[in-house]
Amino acid sequence: AKKHSSYIVMITMIPSASSLTTALQTVAVGVVIYFWMRRRSKPNEAKPLHVDYGEATTFPFPMQVIASLPEWIRIPLMVKGSKPSLPRDGIDVLGQDSECDPYEKSVILPGKIWSVRYSYFSSPELKNAMKSLFGSNNAAAITNAPDHLKETLEKDIIVAEKYEALSEKERAELGGDMKQDMFIAKINIDGDENALLIYNPVRLHPQMMEYINSLGHVKFIVSGSSSHTNCLPDAAKQFPNAKIICASAADLKCQGVGMRAADFLYDVVRDEVPARYSGRGTYEDALEALQGQVRLFHIRGDVCTQALFVLVHKHLFEVDLLYAPTDEKLSGKDFETGNSIQHSTQRIFFYSLITRKAHPIGYLAPKYRCLMMDPTSLLASKLMIDAPKSDGSSSIDMAASLRYVIKELCQDGVCDQVLSAHSVAMSRACFCQRMDDTWGWLDGMSCLNYDNQ
Repeated sequence: AKKHSSYIVMITMIPSASSLTTALQTVAVGVVIYFWMRRRSKPNEAKPLHVDYGEATTFPFPMQVIASLPEWIRIPLMVKGSKPSLPRDGIDVLGQDSECDPYEKSVILPGKIWSVRYSYFSSPELKNAMKSLFGSNNAAAITNAPDHLKETLEKDIIVAEKYEALSEKERAELGGDMKQDMFIAKINIDGDENALLIYNPVRLHPQMMEYINSLGHVKFIVSGSSSHTNCLPDAAKQFPNAKIICASAADLKCQGVGMRAADFLYDVVRDEVPARYSGRGTYEDALEALQGQVRLFHIRGDVCTQALFVLVHKHLFEVDLLYAPTDEKLSGKDFETGNSIQHSTQRIFFYSLITRKAHPIGYLAPKYRCLMMDPTSLLASKLMIDAPKSDGSSSIDMAASLRYVIKELCQDGVCDQVLSAHSVAMSRACFCQRMDDTWGWLDGMSCLNYDNQ
């Protein structure tokens, strides 16, 4: 089994504190407007989330100021504060001529599907944003860990602290502390049997460009999450003739750094095209362009990531909805015994946020995913580009979408394996069960209860 990747979700929908501060400098009257809006504010009439996910989160003052602004000011500031930027990796530090190779390439289905695991450095801005919102989880990790691992977690925390104190060169020599996967599928488009679809693009150094070009011609670039946008503009630049498929929020952020407009917005359907997207390619248009070679499953209601699953050659590509792939313990025989910085990071994140003991309602998802579905929370209602519906129905929509996907996958001969950008390859049955373990709280019914869907 492949080594499990780092589980810190790249919630780039949430600008870092430093980005927000910079953005606020462009609005000289921000603080004045804040207090003016407070005087004029009305009680929040949104419907609270139907589950109790723990104590409320206190937000830094700059975020409170942003949240108080009118939408026509607030959304541009949110876009500016969450603009994509390429991650740094070992090549940036050690040089292109070094022996550093941030890519681990694998053949999934000979001649048809490949995966590329990319190692890079976690963003200091993201770490600061997470810490400012949710604080340190080190103590919780030790508390939630099983007795035989408590001492290991104590050592992990020391390892993580020492890693932060290392120079960038020393960290580069260790290979970086974050990993995620890109998937490449060969399909037949207009008679071209060497057409390629890239899902969840990672940073493309010259050696990766050479590898991809050796496989075929990139015709489609698919961003499976509106929170995974850091490498999308670069991929669009590297493959200028490829069609871009992404969510409207991802398109908005990426155009802010000069990316050409996406060809297809998968969260926009023909019957409900907002005026601002008139003339743009929709979900149905994307399906037609793929000529039946690929199926797309947009998870409606997932306002945090607008997740898109891709089914090709009986393999499902997934990103940002799965946190524990096999059982409550992370997959991988060396999860408990591995001594790399990646292993330490995985164990701390898992036992502080993902294990059932860490979640107030007992599911395999971090608390912040509940927070992002709650219409009454400041984060969800005012600090994300896509906000949940005020009546609380976004969670119902998401549950229905997941049940539809699971029902389709469970048909005979549809799906043999699931590949997750933050996880490991798993069977269809395992994936469906873990999706229920992670998201079964959305409307109070099991995601596996799809017969009446």
